[in-house]
Amino acid sequence: MPIHESLLQRLQLCTSLPTPPSTAVKLIDLVNDPNTSLIQIADCVAFDPALAVKMLKVANSPLYSTRRTATNVRQAVNLMGTHAAVTVALSFSLVRNLSGTHKNDEELLFWKRSILSALACRILAGRFGFNPDDLLVAGLLQNIGVLALQTTMPDEYPVDAMALDDEALLEAEKAKFGSGHDEVGYWLLKKWRLPDHLALACIASHVAPSTGETPPSPGGCVAVSGYFADVFIKEKDTGAVQKVTNAASRWLGMDADSTAAVLEKMGGSAKEFEDLFDVPLIAVEQAEAIVDQAKELVMIASLGKLRELEEKAQRDALTGAHNRQYFDEAFNQEFAASSRHGWPLSVAFIDIDHFKQVNDTYGHAAGDNALVTLSRLISTQIRNGDIFARYGGEEFVLLLPGMDSDAAWIVLSRIREVIASFAHTFGDATFNMTISAGLASHKDGTLTYVLPEELLHAADNALYAAKHMGRNQIVRATKEIRMVKHSLPLRGE
Repeated sequence: MPIHESLLQRLQLCTSLPTPPSTAVKLIDLVNDPNTSLIQIADCVAFDPALAVKMLKVANSPLYSTRRTATNVRQAVNLMGTHAAVTVALSFSLVRNLSGTHKNDEELLFWKRSILSALACRILAGRFGFNPDDLLVAGLLQNIGVLALQTTMPDEYPVDAMALDDEALLEAEKAKFGSGHDEVGYWLLKKWRLPDHLALACIASHVAPSTGETPPSPGGCVAVSGYFADVFIKEKDTGAVQKVTNAASRWLGMDADSTAAVLEKMGGSAKEFEDLFDVPLIAVEQAEAIVDQAKELVMIASLGKLRELEEKAQRDALTGAHNRQYFDEAFNQEFAASSRHGWPLSVAFIDIDHFKQVNDTYGHAAGDNALVTLSRLISTQIRNGDIFARYGGEEFVLLLPGMDSDAAWIVLSRIREVIASFAHTFGDATFNMTISAGLASHKDGTLTYVLPEELLHAADNALYAAKHMGRNQIVRATKEIRMVKHSLPLRGE
């Protein structure tokens, strides 16, 4: 997408835009030349003493650790290889020139975030098998458009730009200038004649992935790198950990443990990158504390997600009530505990009267809506420890641990009255519904059952009796009906 015309004019007229130094210009020529040789790179680096020192340092660092040690630029370049040497040299040259003496806190913060993003990119590249040197440069320059906009219009640009989320910052920029730092960054890097894949990182890393499964990509690594950097930059913002966990999952399919592992590796390598780029990042002790806190938050978030998934698996998709599988497991456990300790246990089958007429008269959508509403109404009338589940169709079951028959009767009576008095609305239609319920209790006076299915059958038979006696009522299981199946009409009729 092209830059907004008025913004482009201002950028073109700006005399203080970030520009690469002479050494970087020569390195860019070498990057663009497929026939570049190691000798050409070594010559270019050797003419810049400060850069030569950097290249020796990085060649002998764990980044390119080998059994051999480089003692001069030629050996350093040879150890790193053509592509790695020229891209890394370009990174150092650009950062040294563009960061300058850190004129203000905002500029220092920008480079701290950029270098931490580059570190994250390099770690992620190793994890997914991408070129680490290309991603290092891409991560370093992905937000160069921010620097260009701050330089061109310092009085108009948000002072707290680095405090904003990247997505929020882009929205603010586009509302203000018609284009964001992603488009400006692409324009600037093309102006510098950097390779397309580096310039495109400015755009690609700001475009959200499509819905569904997205395989890890270099652009995804660059996009997520800023979120990893923010964990260290915004150390007091505990939400930064949740954001990087979500971003890493969305862009790269990473789980919480993998995200924590990248953060830990960043913390261990931050000092090394700080020394290489001569930009203060974060103290070792501080990095360790941040990583420890982040790992703890990631674990908590992971457990919360697991609980959320478990809870979802236990629920009926339509009504939100527990599903039959969950009820069956809970019922067997509660029955065993009731039998073992002698405390009462009540269970009730609840069925909607004439539910087929609701579907036939108002449509199945209205029927589904009524089921959802009924579930919510019942949920408001029971205790936290009670278990309400959809048993099938329009039939529900309610488990009341520790509650005898008389107390359960009161609860069911209240539920029946609340449902009967509620007016359901769907579209232009308004209608009322009633329920029938069958109640059975275990360890309640003389009523005791040997097997859990016997208790369920007793409640089921009591429900049939309620239907046979005219519906819209509750029937309590007795010795006479608890094990006898009545020959009654189907409940839904």
